[in-house]
Amino acid sequence: MVLIVSLVGCVDESSPAGEQSRPTIVESMPSPTDEQTATPTAPAGDAVTFVSVVDGDTIETSAGMVRIIGIDTPERGECGHGEASVAIGRLLSVGDPVRLELPLGQNDRDRHGRLVRYVSTEAGVDLGLMQLEAGNAIARYDSTDGYPAHPHEARYRAAQIASRGSDGSVITIMCRDEALPTIAPSTDVRWWEQYSSCAKLKKNTVGSPTGSFDRDDPGQAEIYDWFANRTGNNGDGGGDGLACE
Repeated sequence: MVLIVSLVGCVDESSPAGEQSRPTIVESMPSPTDEQTATPTAPAGDAVTFVSVVDGDTIETSAGMVRIIGIDTPERGECGHGEASVAIGRLLSVGDPVRLELPLGQNDRDRHGRLVRYVSTEAGVDLGLMQLEAGNAIARYDSTDGYPAHPHEARYRAAQIASRGSDGSVITIMCRDEALPTIAPSTDVRWWEQYSSCAKLKKNTVGSPTGSFDRDDPGQAEIYDWFANRTGNNGDGGGDGLACE
């Protein structure tokens, strides 16, 4: 014999007459798909420290050499190379924190073994965008060139004011008319930042001191740091604490 007990319509005698007892409500747990089907996003980025400028689109960090995604600046020996390198040196000093970000779908490294990353300063300055807006770089190596798309490529393309030469070279704003930048007299504050290498400093004709600059002399320490560490041209090649000997 099967005993069937029905609870439908039962009245809780402890409740006021005529009031039906209410079933206990158990809140359902969220479905796994509620939290797991969201579109994946790229990680916030890795915090590393800046070591030196290699050129306008490449830096050395504590994580290794990094090629900035989506831009191209003049090569060493080409017009505009020094200015593009100096632009990064003005923002970063040795030991400053920088953030590296690898967007989804991008290659981890290029054919030279360099990390491929967005690079931003602690203050949030995007180095790639900065170079484009300054006229030091062109937008390149993105989906329009047959490389992986990156999230900022439309913005980068819109920000570009430099141009690409018929031979593929980068023609920066300063190099469009092959005009050299005007070098201010050495009496200007922080005059040394107008020179992207010791070689250029030594060719100046406006009276700027040509060195050498002693790392241990308080009056010369900032100048030493500029040429030795921040231009990307290693002004203290001998490692003896003197730059631009």
